[in-house]
Formats: sequence, C-alpha cells, structure tokens
Amino acid sequence: MQNRGQLILGGLLILFGVMFLMSNFFNIDFGALCWPTVIILIGVWIIVRPRMISEETDLRMWVFGDHYRRGEWQAKDQEIWSFIGDINLDFTQAVLENPETSLNIYCFVADIDLTVPEDIGLSVSWFGFVTDGHIHEKRLGGFVSPVHYKSDGYDTAKKKLILEMVSFVGDLKVHPLRKS
Repeated sequence: MQNRGQLILGGLLILFGVMFLMSNFFNIDFGALCWPTVIILIGVWIIVRPRMISEETDLRMWVFGDHYRRGEWQAKDQEIWSFIGDINLDFTQAVLENPETSLNIYCFVADIDLTVPEDIGLSVSWFGFVTDGHIHEKRLGGFVSPVHYKSDGYDTAKKKLILEMVSFVGDLKVHPLRKS
C-alpha cells in the first residue's frame, strides 16, 4: 500500500505537470480540456470501482459528508472514498469478524478519529501532501512525508486493524482505549 499510494499521487503530479508544460508549448487551454476529462474519469471510476473489490468489502463513496460508527457494529473490510468529510470510527464495541480487518481510506481533505482498544493490534500506512497524525499519543506526519506505524504487540495480537490511507490533507487521531 505505501508504495501504491505514493505511486498514484506521484504519477498524478507528473501527469498534471506534463499537461501544463505541453499547454505552454502548444498554446492549448489546459483548463478547457482537463476539467471535463477529470469529471468524466471520476464518473467512470464511481461506476467501475464497486466491481473491482471483493464482495466482502463494504464500499462507501461520497463527495461531502461524514461517516460515523460507534456502539455495537460488525467491523469488516471497508473502503471509504470521500472528497471532504469527517470519519469517526469507534472500535470499542465493534465485533471484528476476521483476525485482520482492513480499512482503506481515500480522500482529498479529511479529519479521521479512531478509538481502538489496546488489545487490537493497529497498523497505519498513510501518504498525503499534508499529514498530521496523533496515534497512541505519538505525533507523526508532516509535509509530503509518509506515515508508518505499528502498535506495540501488533504481531502477536489476536485481532488486527490495518488502516491504509491516501489523502491530500489529512488529520488522523487514534485514541487508545485501555482495558481495565
């Protein structure tokens, strides 16, 4: 995931840079060509993406809005696509059906808050242009710096949560919940 996210964002930057450069050399109105093409590609992606993932994965897509899960709920593999929004997931009472649960988040601007009990192993892989992460009281992130984190005891945990994220601007807070 970490290399895939970097490749996607890096490739998009190179593509846009080449297109802007070509528009200067050949006197092409880049905006008139680019934005309709981007809108068409987004539409195609929205139609095609659900067919590209397994049936067990819960796919959520929205442009603006928030996504909240708390209380008792079935946590399964999930993919979230959002342009701008807040994502708050509380795993305190969540039932993790599989030994490993994957959460993939792709967003432009997002504020993500997770509450994860300490007996659940957590792995975070995140790439974005501006990242600000507070994971189990550790500050991670910065400007164009990938974030990689594994909780203490991740390898031996019976239940694991794997968070993979790509964002332009993102704020991630993972709140530990200590068992008493």
